[in-house]
Amino acid sequence: MKNELPAWYNQLMEKYPVVTLEEWKLLHTMASVKHIKKGEPLLRYGYVARHAAFVISGMFKFSILDDGGDEKIVKFGFQNDFLANCESYNKKAPSAVSIIAVEDAIVLRINIKRIQPLYNLHMNLLRVNIQLCEELMAQQSEHQQILSLRSPLQRYKFLMEHRPIIIQKISLTNIARYLYTSREALSRARLFLHKKPQNVL
Repeated sequence: MKNELPAWYNQLMEKYPVVTLEEWKLLHTMASVKHIKKGEPLLRYGYVARHAAFVISGMFKFSILDDGGDEKIVKFGFQNDFLANCESYNKKAPSAVSIIAVEDAIVLRINIKRIQPLYNLHMNLLRVNIQLCEELMAQQSEHQQILSLRSPLQRYKFLMEHRPIIIQKISLTNIARYLYTSREALSRARLFLHKKPQNVL
């Protein structure tokens, strides 16, 4: 292996500074870079999760199908984010979600089974694993908080205030699927908020 890691590791090092350079090099030997086209899955619904990944570039959505067969989105993944379905892996159960690229993307994919033994030898990696699990739980809790808001107007306003990256990067159709509302209702809410940003709801 080369002494120097690819440049995009610098972004991961900044986000997870507790991991040493040598530990990143070790992970690099166990990982593979995967190019995923827009619309292709990293994980498909009904398959057991065996890999996790860091997003080098591109964006992803975690989607489910409701009883009527309509897509709902429960989470987005952006550059440097961690993509995984820990529940599927831990229970060895078919995944209830699909993780799909919403644009051409590149990920650093890691076999979860291979990395787990390292936690006993490298406490920094264990700490990051705990941090990642906490982040995933916090994102799930935040989504439930958003859905508890009664109107598309309130839900979109929450994103404007707390998750502007979703507003900036994600299409209106996919935002509507994330907020569990129609595209038309969301469009009206967005128009209203842009006209009267001073409104307090």
